[in-house]
Amino acid sequence: MYKYLVLLFLFLPALSFSQDKLSFQQADSLSYNYFQKGDWSNLKALMLKAFKQEIDSKLMRQRAGYAFFVTGDYTSAKIQYEKALEYDYADELTREYLYYAALNSGAAGTRLYAGNLPAEVAAKLGINRINPVGMIDTEFNLKTNQTTSRSNQVYYRFGINSDLGYGISLYQAFSHYEQTINNELTRQPEYLALVKWSLSPIWQVKAAYHHLASNAASISYPGNMGFIGVAAQWNRFNVEANTSLLNTTLAATYQTGIQAGIVIPGKANLYLNSAICGLYESAAFRTILAETAGLKCSRNLWAEGNITLGNLKNYSTYNSLYVYNALDPSVFRTGLSLVYFWGRHLSVIGNFTFDQQKTESSSVNNLYYQYSYSGGLKWKL
Repeated sequence: MYKYLVLLFLFLPALSFSQDKLSFQQADSLSYNYFQKGDWSNLKALMLKAFKQEIDSKLMRQRAGYAFFVTGDYTSAKIQYEKALEYDYADELTREYLYYAALNSGAAGTRLYAGNLPAEVAAKLGINRINPVGMIDTEFNLKTNQTTSRSNQVYYRFGINSDLGYGISLYQAFSHYEQTINNELTRQPEYLALVKWSLSPIWQVKAAYHHLASNAASISYPGNMGFIGVAAQWNRFNVEANTSLLNTTLAATYQTGIQAGIVIPGKANLYLNSAICGLYESAAFRTILAETAGLKCSRNLWAEGNITLGNLKNYSTYNSLYVYNALDPSVFRTGLSLVYFWGRHLSVIGNFTFDQQKTESSSVNNLYYQYSYSGGLKWKL
């Protein structure tokens, strides 16, 4: 009995500490001890409790940020380092790890954080204010179907991203699409220019021009698209509003949409996005819904699934990079993408997509299935 009383006496302070209000000295001292021992789980729990009780400091935010970073929760790490930066904007350690956290979480304002890195760190990482060729990417796509009157579709793309400053970039893509329908060849060379301007780590403005040189049965049907969007990313949340106009010799298509997303706390970095857009074409209005979910499967592997509902005729997505103006529109689409990060520079991308297509040239609008296989590489220089 005496032995149990001694144990109870020894553990009472710890029990009362976990239930009572923390003092600044307790939070600071204990967080330092957890940090020195590498006890990241207890350090994160302690810091979140302290912050909830309005006990805060630059060092506590730095310790919490590092604990989240080394355990792979990059969005949470970014939030903590942003708080630390509010205490001391000149702190070089905070700036460096804020950049790493933003880079690993895919934050839109990562290049802005790169501009605040200490000179020696930027030099070590090979980061420059202006980089004419900051990234190149390639994609090849093959679409197969079950019909005899439509051949397989082939699409390939080559892109170059140029950093024009720490807050502005230009992406240019050259692509080609072709398919034979009823023994008549359709070809479509394309050119895209997309500018992204980060006004702050939160706000970003995007604008794009997309030219489509469609040619079917030796007859040209050129198209031009203009796109503009405004996006905001704050803590775990992101929102965007965008609009575009596709003008071809056949019709004009107006598209306006909004989307919103959230990153769930945890090392899986699970994110969810929802989008809704309206298309107005030939005096008719259509609505399209899109849902996306993704997560980190392992240290280097990410997976993303998506589903899109609605008539996708002349629908554009990914900042107008993809314009679905094939003769037969999709009415249902779902797919899965995998991205493997091979070292600091190379990303390998694979995708499978299932489409339900509607035969526009048929009087009965027959439906058929289409299977899409894509592979791509992205190289950051």
